[in-house]
Amino acid sequence: MTDEDIDARLARLAGATDGVKPRGGFSSRVMARIGEEQLGTLYALRAPGRRFLPLGMLAAALAMVWAVSVSNQVNEALASSDDTELSW
Repeated sequence: MTDEDIDARLARLAGATDGVKPRGGFSSRVMARIGEEQLGTLYALRAPGRRFLPLGMLAAALAMVWAVSVSNQVNEALASSDDTELSW
């Protein structure tokens, strides 16, 4: 691509997007969000945290079920082996 091609494409893009403007209140929404982030990371992560909290709770519950299952299997293996050694 030559510089003339790029300049022509940029001019066409500038003309096509000339009427694009932000919605009303855009600056105030941006400044409010920046203010929220300055209050602390935990406060800023409140909204994304709400989305992932149920998934995290489900993962924790499944991990607990798995841990209890493995623990029971180990206990059964130890109880059934009178003189045999367990090899991992």
